[in-house]
Amino acid sequence: MACEEIALRLQNFWKDEGCPSIPPYGAIPALWLTPDAFFGILAARPWRSCQRVSVFDLLQAPYGDDPLRPVVDSRLQVTQQGFSGDPREEFIESLQSLGLDLCARDLRFVPSECEQPYLAVRGARWRVLIDGIDVGSISYLHRLAGFDLKEVAMAAEYSLCRLAICLEGQDKDGSKELGRQIASYALEASEPETINSLLRPYTDECERALESGLYFPAYEHVLTLAYLNQLAGLREPVTFVERSEQAEQIASLAHGCASVYMEAANV
Repeated sequence: MACEEIALRLQNFWKDEGCPSIPPYGAIPALWLTPDAFFGILAARPWRSCQRVSVFDLLQAPYGDDPLRPVVDSRLQVTQQGFSGDPREEFIESLQSLGLDLCARDLRFVPSECEQPYLAVRGARWRVLIDGIDVGSISYLHRLAGFDLKEVAMAAEYSLCRLAICLEGQDKDGSKELGRQIASYALEASEPETINSLLRPYTDECERALESGLYFPAYEHVLTLAYLNQLAGLREPVTFVERSEQAEQIASLAHGCASVYMEAANV
């Protein structure tokens, strides 16, 4: 089964569970939320959505040649606020909707800390493994961008590429070649000094957007900063202090995006 069919089946499953599909969002760094999910979870009203997204993780396989550790991973991100029931049971049911015989597979929910310093996320998290393959995750979010959430939110992610491997399918969306090229650029062709020089202009633009009350483009600049920060650290040694300062700055900008949005929405 290919990624497209897997995504469609999962979207149909979650639609029946009250999580409608919304338009896909381009690309985000690993462990981040799309703008729709970020602001949706912060909203005063209940939020539920199912959204496709490409996730970039430059800390994966050095040259993007390991299908179990893709640099660019096509994923489905499901977010809910005001949900009921056990998300793990829903996750199992969604996997069964793909035709997976879980009684014959080694399915595990492995607890791990839900830490995202940039977003200041606090909550519990499980990695979901099938026969040792990391196919997704489930996270409870109690705090986001420095704000305590009025209701606990749930974020579930599926790795469509890894699920395709479990279902003996193939990734036909070209993400493997894209990941190989991105990894090669990050490790060989990029110029750390130039990348570092871009951090200040994007920070300034983010702050300028926030001053104008434009939280959506500001958050997109934050996503770019997170990617550039990761890219810059691959070829140039970064001290713990420097990394902490960078994380605090990006966290502050994400908090600013949340603050401006909540003020505009009277949350």
